[in-house]
Amino acid sequence: MRPSLPKASTRLGLFAVLLSVIVLSLFGSLIAADRAITATGAEAVKLDARGAALVAERELRLHAEALTPMFGPLLPAATAQPTAGDTTTIPRSFSSAWVLDSAARVVWTRNRNGGAVDTATVASAARGALHGQAPFVRVAAAYGRRGDAILIAVPLSHRGQRLGAAVGVLPGSRLLAGLRDSTLPRPWIALSSGGRTFALAGRRDSSGQISAAATVHVPGDPIAVELAHAQTGRPLRITLWLLGVLAMAALLAGLARERVHAASLAGRTAELERLYQEVARSNRMKSEFLANVSHELRTPLNAVVGFVEMLREGVYGDLSPRQALPVDRIAASATHLRQLVDRLLDIAKIAAGRLEVHAEPLVLRPFVLNVASEMESLISERGLALSIGVGPTLPRIRTDQTHLRQILINLIGNAVKYTPSGSISVRARVVGNGAVGAGDIEQGVATYAVTPPPDPKKSWIALQVADTGVGIASIDQERIFDEFEQVNAGARTDSARRGTGLGLAISRRLARLIGGDLTVMSELGRGSVFTVWLPLDERKADDRA
Repeated sequence: MRPSLPKASTRLGLFAVLLSVIVLSLFGSLIAADRAITATGAEAVKLDARGAALVAERELRLHAEALTPMFGPLLPAATAQPTAGDTTTIPRSFSSAWVLDSAARVVWTRNRNGGAVDTATVASAARGALHGQAPFVRVAAAYGRRGDAILIAVPLSHRGQRLGAAVGVLPGSRLLAGLRDSTLPRPWIALSSGGRTFALAGRRDSSGQISAAATVHVPGDPIAVELAHAQTGRPLRITLWLLGVLAMAALLAGLARERVHAASLAGRTAELERLYQEVARSNRMKSEFLANVSHELRTPLNAVVGFVEMLREGVYGDLSPRQALPVDRIAASATHLRQLVDRLLDIAKIAAGRLEVHAEPLVLRPFVLNVASEMESLISERGLALSIGVGPTLPRIRTDQTHLRQILINLIGNAVKYTPSGSISVRARVVGNGAVGAGDIEQGVATYAVTPPPDPKKSWIALQVADTGVGIASIDQERIFDEFEQVNAGARTDSARRGTGLGLAISRRLARLIGGDLTVMSELGRGSVFTVWLPLDERKADDRA
């Protein structure tokens, strides 16, 4: 089977697409996070401006309530009784105050801090309070050291009768000082009216601050509170972008490195493809060479074996005792050589896929007895005992008899070769899919557990050849199925013991060719158990021999 080679170009394409998606996603996330931080900062400034406007409105109303008790100068006119003395005072938060009658004429005034506002502006504020809702606010320019001021006017009443109005001058800086008392960072805050700023604190930086404005809702002149926050999210944004750029740089570096690696991998893949083609061509030529050579060698070998048999049968005259021994050796060597050629031809046909399978019904017991009888003389020569444990009730199977015979002959031959003394047994039983388990084969002094079947869900016949020979080490139990591999091979001059290392390789390939497998369980010094797994047709499981 041709090995699969890595698809470098496909792998590179998928990785590049993945990295591109990650980079774009990261870049989009950075933009979204940056916008979110900026929007959060702007929204925080807007909320702070609204809060400051509400605080300013509350402060103005509180100051207006402080002016309400200032109706003393108007009381005599309301009661027609003289007063004992003027006890009216200015609330502490105001720099100046006036009391005006219902006709907006000044009846009382007092200036505490040296600032003043013209009388017309005071009268205008008083009229706004008398005809509207209290408090009434008027922003005016005060002369003196206080600068711009806020005029707060409230109506004065006594026993349900509106007597006049009180007007107080609140410096803009005093209201601004109350607005600056906050935990939020406000590097700049201003009060404005009619487009003119009349109170300012801090310095405005258009590049490093976020500003917002809100209107104070009181009757009279509109007052706007404008403030700015330092961009506290800027370090976070810088850190975010720095980390994002570093991450994208790392991803791009990884992509570049992967491209270099993929290019190198593509080169190695092309080289491996070329080498694979050469190896496949060499294997194909080797198989064809073995097949052709084996086929060509069989013709002269058959002639040699034929003439040797004719000599032994006396066709050319009787052999003398001195000639008989060399002729027997020639016959044995020719037979051995023909077996080697046959094995080479088999392995070449299997490698080339030209070995055919002819499946036909088979009764296992007489088949095994027939093969064992062929090997009985060889077993007897070694002084070994042979036992057959193939029951007559086993189901009929369908397989290639020629290939199965070759497998069984190879396994029995190996058992004879590597068993100096003891016994050899051939057994069979049904295994898998609810059938009785393979169990253990007890042979000599050892008990060997049989390997599991290729597919436990199917039914199998386990045909086992067990011996009490030298055994096989666990590290060699897979290697012995490779071509030209042997364990404890004899000397090169001992061809009968050394062999070719093809018997087990051919047997496993033949077993798999007929739909089964060949496995081994062994232990050094305690023998071996080779199991040929033969598939059982479950639809004919009741068809007994």
